[in-house]
Amino acid sequence: MPVRLSTARLSTARLSTAQAAARLGVKPATLYSYVSRGLISSERITDSVGSTFDPMEVETLAHNRRARSSSPVAGSPLMVLDSSITLIRSDELFYRGVPAARLAMVSSFEEVTALVWEAGSDLVFAPFDEVAQLIRGSPLDGARPVDLFLHTLLLSAVHDPVKWDLTTPTVWTLASRAIATMVAALPGETVPSGSSIASALWSKLSPLPGSSGDRKLLNAALVLLIDHDLAASTLAARVAASARAHPYAALTSAFGAFDSALHGHASSQAAAMLNEVIATGNTEAAISRQLAEGKGIPGFGHVLYQERDPRSDVLLSLMRTMPRYREVTQAADRLTAVVTSRTHRMPNIDLALAALTIGGRMHPTAGQGIFGLARCVGWTAHILEEYSESPLRLRPAGNYVGVMPT
Repeated sequence: MPVRLSTARLSTARLSTAQAAARLGVKPATLYSYVSRGLISSERITDSVGSTFDPMEVETLAHNRRARSSSPVAGSPLMVLDSSITLIRSDELFYRGVPAARLAMVSSFEEVTALVWEAGSDLVFAPFDEVAQLIRGSPLDGARPVDLFLHTLLLSAVHDPVKWDLTTPTVWTLASRAIATMVAALPGETVPSGSSIASALWSKLSPLPGSSGDRKLLNAALVLLIDHDLAASTLAARVAASARAHPYAALTSAFGAFDSALHGHASSQAAAMLNEVIATGNTEAAISRQLAEGKGIPGFGHVLYQERDPRSDVLLSLMRTMPRYREVTQAADRLTAVVTSRTHRMPNIDLALAALTIGGRMHPTAGQGIFGLARCVGWTAHILEEYSESPLRLRPAGNYVGVMPT
């Protein structure tokens, strides 16, 4: 059960005027106008220090301002794209009309891939051995899983003579082979043929022997991360597909947007905060450090969910039943008690993914890899959907605001 903490005992370090203004992206004068309008409170400790601000209040205001500014502008050419893949409604996630939370509990990653691609039961996840061997033989020490995945796509494109065949069955074969090759290319022992993606990925990312519970947990994470409507990376994949880029190029475009601080890196940032809570036992100090550095609170809040992220609920619930994850889920619960009591922001998938990687003794960047590998399925579904549309339709018109010619 989540741990409940009294808000009276919280002692997060207060932010200076400069720190609070920087977090909000405004000038100090604008910040003081927020105070006068009652949007945020300030406290003057001494004349030398000046006004200080509660970091949780600052974070809540920053989040609310982002939510308002991210609303689509009516008439924008890219405001709405029709898609039959993913629905997010009433804090629930659905793939092809089926609840993702249910699929995560009862279906394999391979089965859900077939559902999302509408591919039937004939998919084969067999690696491109020549490409996997080339990558494993390259001097890539210290590379993140995401780096190796990009390398896999580039080499696969070089060695695949049918990459320009954009028909649906060929794309299914290409993408399923690419996903299997990404796993096979990761450092570690060769995975026995016929292993599930979740089993193979666990053996590559974790030094611990994976139990059936570990594999079920990783499989659930992969399923829950397959797609999430039109995230920045998904839109990048569709733009490339609209120009009729081959699937390897479109997936590479998606990874370009994904490999970013505001998208694919969030679970690593949440893992750093969780590890600090575990190491020091000081939840408030870990949060304060994030806020003081202007990073927000990774692992909390989401623009598409109001009360709960169903993906986080599923993964954290599974982990709470497993002794291996007891310490990290307790740390996550302490963080949740503090953050939700002060900001009303719920834990999201990045916090759950961070807990999984810590409990599994994985490298801090493993969460990015799990996320990116799973999302290849969703990106492929969107690429196929875009191939069925008119080419080059995703070209917005620019509104010139520069110096006019004389």
